[in-house]
Amino acid sequence: MSAHFISYSPADAGEFALRLRDELEAGPPSFPVWLDRRDIQPGQDWDREIDEALKTCRSFLFVMTRDSVEDESVCKREWTRALSYKKPIVPVKLHADAEMPFRLAPRQHIDFTRAPESEEEFNRALAQLRKHLTWLASPAGTLQALKDRLADANRDLRRKQDPTQQARIRDDIEQLRKDIEKQEEVVRDPQAAARRVQESIERGLERERRPERPAAGAPRSKFINPPPGLAPSYFQDREMETGTLGSFLKDEAVRLVTVVGRGGTGKTALVCRLLKSLEGGQLPDEGGPLPLDGIVYLSATGTRRVNFPNLYADLSKLLPEEAAAQLDTLFRNPQASTEFKLGSLLSHFTEGRTVALLDNFEDVMEPETLRVRDAELDEALRALLNLPHHTAKVIITTRLVPQDLALVQPGRQRRIDLDEGLVSPYAENILREMDADGKVGLKHAPDDLLNEARERTRGYPRALEALFAILSADRDTSLREILDDTARILPDNVVRELVGEAFSRLDPAAQQVMQALAVYGHPVTFAAVDYLLQPHLPGTDSAPVLKRLVNMQFARREKGHYYLHPVDRAYALSRIPRGETADRYKEDAPPYTQFALFHRAANYFAQSRLPREGWKTIDALAPQLAEFDLRCEGEDYDIAADLLTDIDFDYLLTWGFYRQMAEMHERLQGNIVDPELEGISIGNLGTAYLNMGYVQKAIPCFEQALRLERENNNPQGEGAWLGGLGNCYADVGQTARAIDCYEQALAIAQKIGDRKNEESWLGNLGSCYADMGQTEQAIGYYEQALAIDREINDREGEATDLCSLAEVLIDEKRYVEAIRHAMESIKIREENNSLRSYDNGYLALACLYINDLSGARAVAEAARQYDEPNNNYYVLALLGLIALKQKDVIAAQAAFTEAVAQAETMLTHNAQSYSALDSKGLALCGLAVCGDAGRAAEAVEAYRAARAINKDAGVVGRVLRLFDTLAEADAGGVLAGVRAAAAGE
Repeated sequence: MSAHFISYSPADAGEFALRLRDELEAGPPSFPVWLDRRDIQPGQDWDREIDEALKTCRSFLFVMTRDSVEDESVCKREWTRALSYKKPIVPVKLHADAEMPFRLAPRQHIDFTRAPESEEEFNRALAQLRKHLTWLASPAGTLQALKDRLADANRDLRRKQDPTQQARIRDDIEQLRKDIEKQEEVVRDPQAAARRVQESIERGLERERRPERPAAGAPRSKFINPPPGLAPSYFQDREMETGTLGSFLKDEAVRLVTVVGRGGTGKTALVCRLLKSLEGGQLPDEGGPLPLDGIVYLSATGTRRVNFPNLYADLSKLLPEEAAAQLDTLFRNPQASTEFKLGSLLSHFTEGRTVALLDNFEDVMEPETLRVRDAELDEALRALLNLPHHTAKVIITTRLVPQDLALVQPGRQRRIDLDEGLVSPYAENILREMDADGKVGLKHAPDDLLNEARERTRGYPRALEALFAILSADRDTSLREILDDTARILPDNVVRELVGEAFSRLDPAAQQVMQALAVYGHPVTFAAVDYLLQPHLPGTDSAPVLKRLVNMQFARREKGHYYLHPVDRAYALSRIPRGETADRYKEDAPPYTQFALFHRAANYFAQSRLPREGWKTIDALAPQLAEFDLRCEGEDYDIAADLLTDIDFDYLLTWGFYRQMAEMHERLQGNIVDPELEGISIGNLGTAYLNMGYVQKAIPCFEQALRLERENNNPQGEGAWLGGLGNCYADVGQTARAIDCYEQALAIAQKIGDRKNEESWLGNLGSCYADMGQTEQAIGYYEQALAIDREINDREGEATDLCSLAEVLIDEKRYVEAIRHAMESIKIREENNSLRSYDNGYLALACLYINDLSGARAVAEAARQYDEPNNNYYVLALLGLIALKQKDVIAAQAAFTEAVAQAETMLTHNAQSYSALDSKGLALCGLAVCGDAGRAAEAVEAYRAARAINKDAGVVGRVLRLFDTLAEADAGGVLAGVRAAAAGE
């Protein structure tokens, strides 16, 4: 919590300052106080600690004594600095003959002149000081502080002769008069001011709750999203780096370049300057023509965040509408892998050049491990580097180097390090160009002074902008004074130190507006800022303040939303005390702490949600996702969990965002207090893992969720997690354990009348008995499940059970019935737009067994289009077998090779996937028959590994039938001995 700074002369007020400090802190009421003799520890830098205390103090208490008012007194430096930092100054007069310094007049003093003579007089003056400090925090006190600053400005205007300085003072006077006028309205009629702000906030919320409607017939642009940071016209130099980037774009062999540098070195400006020039088909710096077909801008701090869904969606916008619609359907398939989705997308980019900028990439990385935190994005970037020919390129700007990613296809990557800032004269040009009207003294400053500024800032663009911001915020400061004051700054800290100095020169309201942007961490409108600050700045109107902050290089604006540079955000946030978690619940008088502000900011997003009927895309859930981040920042994990469970199953999982769903639930683990929410969250995390094929990670999640639901006496939740656990056991070949789970889940569903889950568990039991070879019992379960599907009109469940029934009918060699059921399942899924590879796979298998090879081939090719990690290897192995039977050896080899690769990918996630091992064994046999005889030994190993996991009669019977069908083509006998391994003998 910020304190009140006591400035005094040790020569004649040391004991008084100590007592004043102790009395103010003792209360009542208690006021936090900073006093050098008590708050600077041995070994600390005295000047630095005083300067830091001045930057953060609530007010400046100037103890006026004979020595402290002298020009040579250290107090003059302190109160001069306090004026620069826009601090309310409270003169505390101890010596009757101590005259008020001219620059502090006409401030009223608190009279302690009689305090040394009488305890009663001391207490009287102390009570007056307490009352005054309380009043300073009121709207009336804020108004008086503004009036004091206006009086200072008017006095300075009369004394200054320099026209440029006079112009700066007049600007300050004009702004102060506007601020005073608004603050007078607040003081005069606080209720009316509050109503005005509330109505403005409500209008802002209403705009947020209104979904965007794309203009009918709007032309499709090849430039997606505005740049996250438009390079200003004065940004020059970097010709070598710009040329390297241009060469990267021209080189077809290079797909990814990483621009690395510490915060403020101009990474974004460099890339955006290049891409902005390329919008016109030209490289900057007379680099010649270079046409681009599309540019996508994503920023980890902007309105369009860096993640795979946004990258996929925005690249899709560059394609014809029909292709984009097909890709959107593919993206919504939760079974499709990230690599397959991106591969399908990039198959449309085979000519020309398309570039995506991923800005501020460090925000999606783990700083400790230097790995990409977003697993889906990491997988997408690896796929971008590994996939066959395409012409899409990615530029990353980051403070941290993603080390693991850098090892993938290094020949297709380039790295540009921005270790140094801009050189002369480009850094000096930035300073001059920012000062377009010459009011802050940079435009016409001497060359040697600007050169010194370049050296001091190391030429870092953000540090140069901070110099301009300091001068813009403080009319009494010159560049010479700033350079002298900051001479102690270490080069590596120059950006943060100057950003902090600039922040400290802002008036209190502007500082709080910046802190509001820092708290949100997402680009927000002025209404959001007003909402957050409403309890702390009554009658606030942040719109003009935000506009001023943008002009002063403090804030960024994009589509009517405001946000901060990462360095500024970190600094502004660090100036807010963390507080206590209980601060969240102090609604009547919320303290100005991070916990309270994160809570209120999250509440803003909660109110800005779109109506549920508008939740059609991930963008429509942006308020919930932003709110979730803020709840976690504020350690309000239970509300975050409740929010997430409202959108994870029906939306994130359904749309294919299962990785995002998993990552969000991972943030909650170990932090949820409510046992019911804890059980739901860990169970839903298991579901996300299972959908990604991470069975071994899913099992402990379901086990923990099951234990919690039993402790909570929640039979519905218990049944759900028993079923999830059964799915896991079925996937790893533990059929008996799977049956036990399904039977328990079925009993619960029947007891509580849950027909939907009753159907699910009946169908799953049917699959287990089919795996064991007990086909009659399996068919009975499937028929019961189908009856419930039709009773409750669950068309998707009906399709699933028809598909499963087709498989067991194939086991019984009832091929005509199997084909009919599979085709009926496909028809239902076509109606529901939910086609999957399983239906076509079983249809292809039935066609194969009746020797309809052309029909089987066509259906298998169709099945191949529906990328499902748990079934890809089977479909590809089956396709290879069909092609081999048709004597199309080249196609067979390709399918078998891809089947092996898909199986191995699955096995990295789930080493117990016997189905992947069996398909791998079959594909290796196929490759052996196609001419690579050595693969037969590998097939034996794969089959043995599969049988070590699962030897169920039904599973083994299916494996052997496929093997025997393939072995018919083994004229050379290369598969001798393999069948015994497949049979588990």
